Amino acid sequence: MEKVYFFCQEYARQFTNHSSSILMFGKTGRGKTHLSLAIANRVLQNGYNVLYDSAINFLRQAEKEHFGRGGSNDDTLDTLLSCDLLILDDLGTEFHKQFYQSTVYNIINTRMNRDLPTIISTNLSLKELEQRYSQRFASRVTGYYGKLEFLGKDVRVQQRLRRAQQKNS
Repeated sequence: MEKVYFFCQEYARQFTNHSSSILMFGKTGRGKTHLSLAIANRVLQNGYNVLYDSAINFLRQAEKEHFGRGGSNDDTLDTLLSCDLLILDDLGTEFHKQFYQSTVYNIINTRMNRDLPTIISTNLSLKELEQRYSQRFASRVTGYYGKLEFLGKDVRVQQRLRRAQQKNS
């Protein structure tokens, strides 16, 4: 995990809008969201535009706009496809809908073709990503993205245990 941490620090420090894409995967509570937020903060400080949210929130908004229920003239999908850095947090937690699957594929494929970096965090394994989205999707992610596996114990559980010990001391 130390190597993952230093890689993320260096990635953020040297970021350009043609940096590599990253797949952060591992079980819940391993620090994927924390590190991706830290990257987003540093990249923003360096003057790039960053979109960061859970995959489900982006997908719900794109769905509302696509089916005319958005209530605004914003085009979330165009923004997702063109920002300097897109961070999709918790990919795989959204409902299993054809619209969501095709939209995720479109986002990943279009950004890859435009050479725009994307960071995906997920609790799914590489095999589970393929099963959920498609072999075409998994091929792009495994072939194009740098993979960072998050190992270790659940950080939230460890923090809760430490707080409980401090209260009892």
